[in-house]
Amino acid sequence: MSRVVEELWIFSRDGIPLLEIFKNTDLDQTLIGAFLSAMKSFTEGLSGKSLKSFSFGAEKFLMIPSHNDNVFLVSKYNSSVKEKKIQKLMNVIIKFFEEMYTTKDIEEWDGNISYFDKFKDRLELYFELSQV
Repeated sequence: MSRVVEELWIFSRDGIPLLEIFKNTDLDQTLIGAFLSAMKSFTEGLSGKSLKSFSFGAEKFLMIPSHNDNVFLVSKYNSSVKEKKIQKLMNVIIKFFEEMYTTKDIEEWDGNISYFDKFKDRLELYFELSQV
């Protein structure tokens, strides 16, 4: 089964990778995080607004802030999928994440990715049951 969300990353405000889910490519998440954080800062400085989405060829990316802008979630999806559908799905994912972790949890995270295993399991189950 092919997922609507091809890849999903969670980064700190500074672009530090916290979690990578549904890995489908060999993209270096550290480089992605640095690039997205820089783009986000550049866009905010230029327009005063936060970068929400962008595309490269047939791939689209949607960025959604969480935990008072301390983290941002990024989904990669095919341009044939409507952004509204991805936005709705990402809102569910954000809700799960915010229910499971507080801002303090994120700030005090020690770098051990197993800390997010329950979240990953919950997402896998959600995607399996909902077939999205």
